[in-house]
Amino acid sequence: MGKPTVVVVEPYSSGNMLAPALRLEGFSPCAVTAAGYSAGNASTLRLRDFDNHVVYEGFDVDPLIQKLRELNPVAIVPGTQSGISLADKLAAVLTPNLANVPALSSARHHKGDMHAAVAAAGLPTIRSLCSANFAAIETWITAQGLSGRDLVIKPPESAATNGVKFVPGRGCWRAVAEGLMGAEDIYGRPIDELLVQEYVTGTEYAVDTFSYDGIHTVNDIARYHKVSTDTCMAIYESMEFLPFDGLGHQEIVTYLEGVLNALGIRFGAAHSEIMVTDRGPLLVEVNARLSGGGQPWTCQMATDDNSIDRMLRYLLGRHDIPRAYSLEMTVIVIFFAVKSAGVVAKIRELDAIRDLASCCYLGVNVADGDYVPETTDLVHAQKLGMAVLAHEDPGQVYSDHREARRIAATAGRPGGFTIDPL
Repeated sequence: MGKPTVVVVEPYSSGNMLAPALRLEGFSPCAVTAAGYSAGNASTLRLRDFDNHVVYEGFDVDPLIQKLRELNPVAIVPGTQSGISLADKLAAVLTPNLANVPALSSARHHKGDMHAAVAAAGLPTIRSLCSANFAAIETWITAQGLSGRDLVIKPPESAATNGVKFVPGRGCWRAVAEGLMGAEDIYGRPIDELLVQEYVTGTEYAVDTFSYDGIHTVNDIARYHKVSTDTCMAIYESMEFLPFDGLGHQEIVTYLEGVLNALGIRFGAAHSEIMVTDRGPLLVEVNARLSGGGQPWTCQMATDDNSIDRMLRYLLGRHDIPRAYSLEMTVIVIFFAVKSAGVVAKIRELDAIRDLASCCYLGVNVADGDYVPETTDLVHAQKLGMAVLAHEDPGQVYSDHREARRIAATAGRPGGFTIDPL
C-alpha cells in the first residue's frame, strides 16, 4: 500500500508549507490548480514539493473528482482563499467524514453570505448588505440609519484587504462603489457585487484555529496594528501574538466558536478576524484556510505549535489536540509599506534591523532602482518584505519594534518603508 494522499487545492501563499510537512510525516501530497489562473502570489507555488499535480479546467468538477478518486485521498484542504470553494466540493464527495457542511459552502468564502449566516445564527455582527443594485444599497443605508455615517465597501470574495474602501460620512459612497464595480479583484475576477457595511471601531484581533469533528482548537490570538492613508484604510503595520488567557480573550473565543459553527466549519484550518467594539466582539471575516503570509511558522515561534502540525497530528490518529495554547515568546511581525509610488533607493539601510536583539528574520524583496507602487493591501506589503522580532523578554521586542519603525522610516525611498498613522 502506498502513502496516503492529501490533496491541497491552490497551494499558494502559506499553502506551499503543506506539502513538505506532509511528506515529512509520510503522506503523499497532491496539488490541484486551476487552468489558466494567474494568482497574485503565483511565485509562491512550488509544484516540485508535490508527488502529483492535477489541473482543474474550471467547468465540470466530475472529471477532477474521478482523477482524484484514483488517488484515494484521506483529506482535501484549501491552500489559499481561491481554493476554498473547490476544496469544499471535493471533500464533500471524496472525504465526507473530513468535510465542512456542504450547504453552507458559500458562507465560507462569500463575505455577504458569511455575515448573513452569522446573523441568522443569532450572533451579533456588523450590519451589512451585499448587492449589485445601487438603489437597493441606498434604500438599505437609509433604513439602517446609516446616512451620513462612515461606511466600508469591499468586494465580497477578495482577500488581503484588496479593494477595501473607507467611505467617510461626508463622502459619496456611490462614487466609491462605481469605482469598484467592474474592476478586477485580487484573483483577476470582475467585481459584480459589493459588500456595504457600517464602519465599526475597536481593537482588531486575528484568531487561528484548527477544527476536527466540529471541535474548534485555538492555535493563536494576535492583535493587528493597521494604519490608514489619504487613499487607503487598514494597511497592515504589524501583528503581535498574545497569550491565550489575556484580558477579554475568552469572550473572543466563545464568540468565534459560535461563528465557526454558524459557517459549518467542522474540519481544517481557519483564520478569523474579530473586532472587539463597545458592542462586544464582531466578525470582520473568516477565511476557511491557513493564515497567509507564512504565519504558521511565526505562530510556531510564538506558541511552539501551528495549524499545519495540528492537522498532521489529527491525520496520524492523535486526537489529543489542545483547545488552547501557551505563549512561549513575544513575537511581532512587521510589514513594510510605502505611502506613495516611486523608485527604491538606499534599501540597504534596512539591514540595521538585523542588529536588533530580537530580530530573527528580515526579508526584503526589492532592490535599489526598483519601482514600487503605493501600498494598498497586504499583497503589496508582502512584495516589499517583512521583519520578525521574537524574544522571551517582551520589553526587548517592544523596544526593538520602535527602533525598527525608526529605521524603516528613513530607508528605501522618500517617506521610508513604513507609514505613520493619520
